[in-house]
Amino acid sequence: MKDLTNLKTYIIDSEDPHEVDDAISLEIKERKIKKLWIHISNPCKLFLHDSNIDLDARRKNSSLYLIDQYVPMLPKEILEKSNLAQNKKSETISAGIEFKNDGSINNYEIIEAIIKPKYQLTYEDANEILELEPKEEIELVEIKNLLEKSIAFRKKQGAINIESHNSKIELYKNKISITKFDNTISHIIVAEAMILMGYVTSLFLNKNNLGAIYRIQKINCNPYEILNKYKDSEIKFIILKQYIGKSYFTVKPGKHDSLGLTTYVQCTSPLRRYLDLIIQRQVYNKINDYKPLSINSISGIIDYSKNRQLENNHLIKNDKFKYLSLFFKNENKSFYKIIFVKWINQKRNIALVYFPEYSLEILITFYVSIEIYNNKIYNVKYSISDNNLLEFIY
Repeated sequence: MKDLTNLKTYIIDSEDPHEVDDAISLEIKERKIKKLWIHISNPCKLFLHDSNIDLDARRKNSSLYLIDQYVPMLPKEILEKSNLAQNKKSETISAGIEFKNDGSINNYEIIEAIIKPKYQLTYEDANEILELEPKEEIELVEIKNLLEKSIAFRKKQGAINIESHNSKIELYKNKISITKFDNTISHIIVAEAMILMGYVTSLFLNKNNLGAIYRIQKINCNPYEILNKYKDSEIKFIILKQYIGKSYFTVKPGKHDSLGLTTYVQCTSPLRRYLDLIIQRQVYNKINDYKPLSINSISGIIDYSKNRQLENNHLIKNDKFKYLSLFFKNENKSFYKIIFVKWINQKRNIALVYFPEYSLEILITFYVSIEIYNNKIYNVKYSISDNNLLEFIY
């Protein structure tokens, strides 16, 4: 286990996260950048595979973030020990990455480490530092520079930067609101660090012939033709997503086209995603010469996870519908602006639409005579119904 408590380590997360499982730092020797370090909390060493804790996490498959409820995948005592925090010593699985000048990876190592984060920043805090670039925080600025080079390199390998606006439905003092937010530079660099961690971990697992859960994704179109065709559309990236093939999990390594990577695994959220926990366990077992999980065992876990995630998605969908129904009912506006994306089932009037005011992309029951997308904004009225989809009339 390597002691990395001397590094200036940054946690960058939302304002009040339930699980804090990643951090980044920069190793500098003699004023020369040596390595980018990406640290992931290590809960798998606190309980055995197939233990009661593990089986319960497998059954839950992931933490549930409902609008009025949080259901953790792991027990409170495990989260308390595993959550990273400012000035707290934590044991992690960490990747040290050295880059070439063009942003590609020159070398990497994956180890067990001890870290002691110096800062626990919100995305807004990190954005302010990156905007001002104070000399005292040159490490974070250099981390940003390295990760921007990494993004540029992946784009040369075919990665697609899907720009999208996001929103969050919130309940506060019995009032429902929809908050829009954009991906800022701090969001972008944290996401890139997590992508890199997934990439080098996939290389590590493949190199050591270990069973793994690879995330595969194929692009079934020319994305730049589509983006150029719809360049004047506010929803060009939503349209693009309709053409790009969906990702899937498999035990066989393969390309993730939209990330521009030859192989990729998700491994950066072991506190809230069971498949990430399995990947971490494989890495942890290899580092400590413990017996790894077999490919057959992992294949069965993937199949089980698919079914459990379908159940979780159903809960999330129903929860979202419940609060969106209340939101539109309470708003009681005379009309809402939407952009029609496509019909999901025209006979049943089910359409995918986008609400620009709320950065909201959802399925609705929509009564209008449209055949295909036409880059037009429609003014629609909300209709209260017993349908299991929100209903709007043009």
